[in-house]
Amino acid sequence: MEKELRELGLTENESLIYLHLLKKGETTTGSIIKETQIANSRVYESLNTLVGKGLVSYNVQKDGKHFQAESPNKFIELEEQRKKKISELVPQLNNLKNTKEKETLTAVYEGYEGFKTAFRKIVYDCPVNGVIDVFGFSQPQYKSENLSLFLNNLNLKSIKKRQKLRLITDISSRGFQEDIAKAKNTEVKYMPSGYLSPAAMDIFEDYVYIFLWEEKPFVFMIKNKLIAESFKQYFNVLWTIAK
Repeated sequence: MEKELRELGLTENESLIYLHLLKKGETTTGSIIKETQIANSRVYESLNTLVGKGLVSYNVQKDGKHFQAESPNKFIELEEQRKKKISELVPQLNNLKNTKEKETLTAVYEGYEGFKTAFRKIVYDCPVNGVIDVFGFSQPQYKSENLSLFLNNLNLKSIKKRQKLRLITDISSRGFQEDIAKAKNTEVKYMPSGYLSPAAMDIFEDYVYIFLWEEKPFVFMIKNKLIAESFKQYFNVLWTIAK
């Protein structure tokens, strides 16, 4: 659980001390130092931080301060506070952003989290009732349960915005596309096996997203009206050929 606590914002020492206090109950600084083997200065520093976050409290007795862990429910409260701060901060940050239109914008997204961010941006940036033209992944990529589950969940959000998906994919991926093909907002056509590359592509408005699903997923985004139009024309040609 130490790793999960670090993901919630605690340092390694803070995580170890908090878990120790949860199991031990009320105890002294000396006991914490002895049983966790963390250096004196680090224990005092971490305890001060944990007390400041409301995760640890103490009472003063004859032999000094006695510390105890607060309820883990405190993490929920801290997360709610963090979300509130973010919701207040984001509009301020957007006001600082240079909104001057550029002819071409590019962005690179790496890793699984970057991959998910790119897909979410597509659904977010594509307007209500918009059309997204998709060159789908070939069969090997759809063997990933993580990818298939994520795409299916994201498609539900796209449906809420009444976005239309036109999908061209490899015939070998047909079995992996059944759920997507049944969606009321999606029309699917198939090219002969091996005709499409392992990469996928989403085209809408002035955007082109190119996805490569490997051990380390990679996404390249281009926002350029002429480039997007050229890919849309290419898509429409294949759309007339696909079955």
